[in-house]
Amino acid sequence: DFIIFFARSAQNIQRNSIGIELGITHKTVKSWISILEASFIIFLLYPHYRNFNKRLVKQPKLLFYDTGLVCSLLGIDSAKQVATHYLRGSIFENFILSEYLKNRLNKSKRSNIYFWRDRTGNEIDMLIENGSALSAVEIKSGATINDEFFDGLRKYRKISGTGIEFFFLVYGGDRNIKRKDAQVLGWNSIYQLPGL
Repeated sequence: DFIIFFARSAQNIQRNSIGIELGITHKTVKSWISILEASFIIFLLYPHYRNFNKRLVKQPKLLFYDTGLVCSLLGIDSAKQVATHYLRGSIFENFILSEYLKNRLNKSKRSNIYFWRDRTGNEIDMLIENGSALSAVEIKSGATINDEFFDGLRKYRKISGTGIEFFFLVYGGDRNIKRKDAQVLGWNSIYQLPGL
């Protein structure tokens, strides 16, 4: 039954819908989540509640410390399978977020990451609080940069008024490029993000 959780990697938690799928109560789902958190299998990524005069999503996202475990339990056992899997984007997002968080925790720093999403679907995958600065990070699994990758960052910039120096795109490629909308970092350069 825990496989249901792994299929929800980097997704908002809706305890009632998980309970219905599994035939259990939402209280049991909450207990299972607590057990998985205490076992350092999962962590919850909470939304940032800064008010931009829009209704914001309030449910946390479910993330896993080990995306290799996620892939194994989903029956993915090769890079080729990941490349075509319908959860590829979620697994990649989970990988970037967990690597960032593990790096902070290994340095005895607390979590400083959130996500932001409004009710109309505008979303930023990771907001990093670093002192008084708030950096926006979009995460895309594609290895080729596409102009649409920056759409969420552009919308967030209009809403927040944040300067371009606080915008990042992490993608599945390995080149670092400065673009007009954000600093682009390859997946293997995430340690250049603020707060690490």
